Amino acid sequence: MGFLVSTLLYAAISVFIVFTVHQLMHKETDFKHWLRSRKPRIPPPANSISPDDRLIPSRHDTGTANPGGASMSKNGLFSRIARAIAGDAAPPQPPVPPAPAVAPVIVHYEDDRIPEGAKEKVRRILACLKEVEELMARESVEGFTRVDVQQMREQHLPKLIKSYIDIPPAHRSEIFRKSGKSASYVLEDSLAQMQTKIDDIMRNLAQHDLDAFADNTRFIKERYTNTNPFD
Repeated sequence: MGFLVSTLLYAAISVFIVFTVHQLMHKETDFKHWLRSRKPRIPPPANSISPDDRLIPSRHDTGTANPGGASMSKNGLFSRIARAIAGDAAPPQPPVPPAPAVAPVIVHYEDDRIPEGAKEKVRRILACLKEVEELMARESVEGFTRVDVQQMREQHLPKLIKSYIDIPPAHRSEIFRKSGKSASYVLEDSLAQMQTKIDDIMRNLAQHDLDAFADNTRFIKERYTNTNPFD
């Protein structure tokens, strides 16, 4: 109620200010016309500008003039007052185009070129990712966690497997000469790192359920072990 009264009062004061300024300008114009009618007219010399001409704005400097002589241009007094009261609306901004979707990487996880140990790790990762997505569907999870899981399933895991498959078998020994580890060992170690990350995500999601269960058991204990008959 107080906000409505303040708004109406502000609008009434604004209208009163505009009306008063308009009346003052109208009276000032009438007074100037009266003064000009009282003074004798002296023909101005050639190529001179009379004082009256300096008072009259050109059509290039103003918009549509009102009958009282006050300018109604964009920079006129009334326009500036109206903009000060209503405020200049910011120009609409063009919508931001959405980021282009990245297509999932397609790879055959049962390819014969993949070591059997790596296949087992891939199967476990895929099963855990499915479980994580089911948990996130019923939990309030941060957006970056959802993005991590999606990128792991659609980009990081298949790219890792594909990069191993694409190595010609005759050149896989070069990885051992450079790192001292075989290509299959490096692959399985990378899969183990991904599995560790998934386990951390699953542990954090499960913590929500553990906390909810602890809160409910605490409430039941406090609510139903109280012997006060008036509770």
